[in-house]
Amino acid sequence: MFVLLLIACNQSSEMNASMEDDNAPTDDVVAVNDDAEESESVTAVAELVAIGESGVTGSVKFVDMGDEVRVTGKVTGLTPGKHGFHVHEKGDLSDKETGKSAGGHFNPTDEPHGRPSDEERHIGDLGNIEANEDGVATIDMTDSVICLEGEHSIVGRALMIHQGEDQFTQPSGDAGDRVAFGKIEVADE
Repeated sequence: MFVLLLIACNQSSEMNASMEDDNAPTDDVVAVNDDAEESESVTAVAELVAIGESGVTGSVKFVDMGDEVRVTGKVTGLTPGKHGFHVHEKGDLSDKETGKSAGGHFNPTDEPHGRPSDEERHIGDLGNIEANEDGVATIDMTDSVICLEGEHSIVGRALMIHQGEDQFTQPSGDAGDRVAFGKIEVADE
């Protein structure tokens, strides 16, 4: 059985609270298709290239899991420790010296900078990744704010790795220089 549920990306908590009252059983059918195969989820990839002489590269995959997006990947060439990990507003990778062509953090809802667990944050605030003593960061996380479809989709924007740790300060975390970026694009199946 296939049931179609429409979920808006980045719903406010007020909307979620008001919907709780509407969860009573009804005779209404949203959509049912007994013959349909399991629907495919959207997958996107960012192939990271070095900014300047950083030598940082990698690949990060985003998979839409319904109510959250799973983010997996590997980044190499980093200094050991934590590094800011954000989605920036533009997928423009033309400035390979500073990365400024990608603009600032993706923040269409005009929220303050924050941690991934904060209710109010830039959509692009994914926190930090941590590189081991060999300069390799392995990523495996989920996020319930980013989405791969809809008005606030991260597809077509830049994934950015910073030199330092995101301190979660205003206005954008003070994570230092940009060391690698890649355009987030829908993956070829």
